[in-house]
Amino acid sequence: MPTDGSASSRWLPLFAYVPLFGILALASRSREARWHARNGLALFVAMVIVGSLATLVSILVPSLSCLYAVAMVIVGVLFVAIDVLAAVKAFEGARLLIPGISTYATRLSAAER
Repeated sequence: MPTDGSASSRWLPLFAYVPLFGILALASRSREARWHARNGLALFVAMVIVGSLATLVSILVPSLSCLYAVAMVIVGVLFVAIDVLAAVKAFEGARLLIPGISTYATRLSAAER
């Protein structure tokens, strides 16, 4: 976390985990805020992919469509829980490393340098 002490440097990584507000944090000068923005957007993309796959399965296999609502509720609750936990960690100045997702945020941050 930047040590400049400004209020925006503390709150900007928090907003990175709100879908679509992460784009604002991506434009920040703070390297930490940009990492959190990439992590939040990667988490959102992962949720969209899982939701799309669940939708596709429910369309292609109608006998499994009754499980679609259950799967989407589980995906939604997990997304919100991980998102809130990551936002709290970002507000504290730490990073929540999400297996399989944070790897992409770290790779993109390394490519930026």
